Amino acid sequence: MIRFYRTPWISQARYPELIWNIDSEESLYLTFDDGPHPEVTPWVIKELRKVGAKATFFCLGKHIKEYESIARAIIKDGHIIGNHTYSHLNGWKTLNMTYQEDIRTCDNELMKLGIHNQLFRPPFGRIKKGQISALKNRKIVMWSHLSWDFDPKLDVNKSIEQLKAAKPGSIILFHDSIKAFNNLKIILPEILSFFSSKGVKFESIR
Repeated sequence: MIRFYRTPWISQARYPELIWNIDSEESLYLTFDDGPHPEVTPWVIKELRKVGAKATFFCLGKHIKEYESIARAIIKDGHIIGNHTYSHLNGWKTLNMTYQEDIRTCDNELMKLGIHNQLFRPPFGRIKKGQISALKNRKIVMWSHLSWDFDPKLDVNKSIEQLKAAKPGSIILFHDSIKAFNNLKIILPEILSFFSSKGVKFESIR
C-alpha cells in the first residue's frame, strides 16, 4: 500500500479553491478529525496543553451531541471546532442535497456551543465540485500532511519522520478517534516535542 504523507501537488492543483496550507512563517496547524471522543480527546487536549499548543478539531455533529461536555472542554482550552458533517458522509457517494442537509445538522449542534465559524472539512477528503460550489461561503480546510494514525498497520516511526518534514504553514491531519489512538499516543507527543524545541508555534485555523 502506497501512503502519501504529503498531499500530492496534483490534488492541490485540481482544487485550488480549498485550503491546503496557511500563510505563516512561524506556525504549524494541527487538526484532529472525527471527535470528540470521551477517552481520546481529553488526552489530546492534555498533550497540547503541555506545550501551549492550539489546534483545530473538525468534529462530527453526532459526536458533539453525544459528548457535549467534551466538545465544551475543547473550547474551554482555547481550541477551535469546525464542521465535519453530522454523520461522516463520503461526499463522492452522497447526493448533494443530502450532503448539505447533513452539514446543516452539524451546524445546529455547533450553534448550541456558540460556534458560528465557517470552517469545514469533508470526511475522507472527498467532496464533489458541486458540493464545493454550494459551500462557497465556507472555508473548506484540507491538509498538507497526513499522519495515517488511523491505520493499524502503520509504521509510526515512518509517520513521525515524514511529519517532521512539515514547514510553517503546513496543516497536519490527526484523528481523535479510538481507531487512531494507539498510533496517536506515539506520534503526537513526538511531533509536539520536535517542533516546540525548534521554536515553532502551533495555532488554530480561524
